[in-house]
Order: sequence, then structure tokens, then C-alpha cells
Amino acid sequence: MLQNCVGLSRHCVLMKLEYAQWQIAYSGNINNEFYQQKLNWILQTLPTKDRMYQWYNYEHGEKTLYGIDYSGFNAHVPIPNAEIYQLAEHNLWSTVTVHNFVATEHYRYYWPTVNYVTLVNSQAWVDRCVTIKCPGLIKDLDWSTNGITPKGLGFEFDIDTSMLDTDKFLNQIKLLYEYLNFDDFPQDYINEYHTRYIELHV
Repeated sequence: MLQNCVGLSRHCVLMKLEYAQWQIAYSGNINNEFYQQKLNWILQTLPTKDRMYQWYNYEHGEKTLYGIDYSGFNAHVPIPNAEIYQLAEHNLWSTVTVHNFVATEHYRYYWPTVNYVTLVNSQAWVDRCVTIKCPGLIKDLDWSTNGITPKGLGFEFDIDTSMLDTDKFLNQIKLLYEYLNFDDFPQDYINEYHTRYIELHV
């Protein structure tokens, strides 16, 4: 979800190769039409409420952008989708999900200038999401401590304090944009996505 919020920036691409290619080739003005196009693609990742249990069939993962997932990154396999290497030439960022901090050592092999964003204080939100998206799933007892990013490294995004409070959520996203040195902040588009996303979780 946060990857989509960051991906709405003009400085970052969304998690699908064809969308990244579109942005790499984009030569128009950065205006409402630009942000609306990105938002339209993001909204396609939201299932209907009765299909929340199929959540993972809707969202985009690393493989849809890079051509490999965490197992490939951990093996230091070259990124098959070679177009991704053009991002640096266009001063564009991309995102990647890492579920265990120890694994981040492999991502520096690809992106030496990686910025960390850590989700903190997230147990209540995770419990809510697991109940809706993965009924019957039993979490590991150490899920809340295993692989946590060390304090003071990167940007800490407080999930439970902000997810259900629009103002707090937008404020944290704005601070995240500042941390990433993004000079735009498409608040209205982020707000619309957040609203639609939360509606599926309440």
C-alpha cells in the first residue's frame, strides 16, 4: 500500500513493468492527467470487498516490475527486465518489499543508494488485515520481532497510529516524501487511494 503511495510521485514508478516503461517514456507535463493515470492503475489493484481473500491476485509484486522475486534477488540474479536499469538515467526511483531485515544486504547489490522505510507499531493493523485477507492463517509467534529493521535506520512509518486516521496518514506520507527528497506531494490522489483502501478494511 505504501509502495503505491510512494509510486504516485513523479519521482517513482509503480510496481509493474509496463507502467514503469510508460513513465520512462513520458514527455508530457506533470499535471493532473499524469497523476490521475497513475492513480487509475493503482485503483485496479483493489479487489471488491467480497474478493478480499484473493488480495494477492490483485496486487503487484516485485516480479511484475523486475522479473524476479526475493529468491532471485537473494541469489544476485541480474534483473531480467533490463528496462529497469534505465530508471537511474531518468532520475526515477522504484520500490521493493523486504520482509526480513537480514535480506536487505542483497538489495544493496542492486541499489547501493537504497533508502529504508520501516513499518513500526503495526500489530493491530496486521491482525485486522490477516483476518480479512487470509482467514485461517496462523502467524508465527515471533512475527512482530523477527527481522525488524534496527532503530534509527531509515524512515519509520507508524502504521497503527495512522492507517485509520486520514490526517495522520497523509502527514506521515508527506514526511516520507520529504525523507525521500521528492519535491511533489499529490495529496488529493493519495487521499483518494487511502480512502478506497480503508473502505475495504472496515
